Amino acid sequence: MENISKIPDKFKSLIDKEYLKVGKDTYIHKTVTFINLSHPDNIVKIGSGCIIRSGCVIYGGCSFADNVKIGHNTILMSKIIVGENSYIGGLCNFEGDTRIGSNCGINAQCHITKFTVIGDYTFFGPMVCTTNDYKMRYKRSGHGEALIGPIIGRGVRVGNMATILPGIVIGDNSIIGAASIVTKNVPKNSIVFGSPAKIKGEVPEDDRL
Repeated sequence: MENISKIPDKFKSLIDKEYLKVGKDTYIHKTVTFINLSHPDNIVKIGSGCIIRSGCVIYGGCSFADNVKIGHNTILMSKIIVGENSYIGGLCNFEGDTRIGSNCGINAQCHITKFTVIGDYTFFGPMVCTTNDYKMRYKRSGHGEALIGPIIGRGVRVGNMATILPGIVIGDNSIIGAASIVTKNVPKNSIVFGSPAKIKGEVPEDDRL
C-alpha cells in the first residue's frame, strides 16, 4: 500500500483517512469519482497493478483484487467484489452486492444486476444483460423486494446481447449463444442458444476448464 505515485493528489486525502486503500503500481485516472466512502463499512479497496480508467464511478464498499482493469465510464455501485486478473469493459453498469470471480472478462456495455454471482474464468461479450426481478414492479407494491440475481458458474462464456433471467443458474463451462434469452437453468458443459434458449449440444471435453 506504500506506492501511490500513480494516484492523483485529489484522492490522497481519502487514502490518508483510510477510506480508500490502494496497492502498489495502481493507476487511477483523475476523473474517477468515489461516492459514499465515509463509513467504515464503505471503504474502497483496490489491489496492486490495477487500472481504473477515466470517467468511472465507484461506490463505497467495492473491493478489487490485484491486476483488475476497468474501462472508461463504468459504474460500480456499492459492494462490488472483483477477483484478481479480471477486466471490465467501458460503459458497463454494475448494481450493488455483486461478486465477480478471478480471471473474468466482462466486455463493454454489460448490465450486471444486483445479487449476480459470476464464477472464475467467465467471459461476457458486449451488452450482456442480467436481471433480478420476476415482475416489473417499479413504483408498485413489492418494488425492490424478493430480488434474486443469476448465478454464473466457472468458465462460462456468454455471447453478446444475451439476457439472463432472475435466479437462473448456469453450470460450469457452458456456452450461451449471442442474443439468447436464458429462461431456465443451464446444466454444466451445455451449449444453449435461442429465444428462449434451449440446449443444442455439449461443450467438448478439451474445451472445458
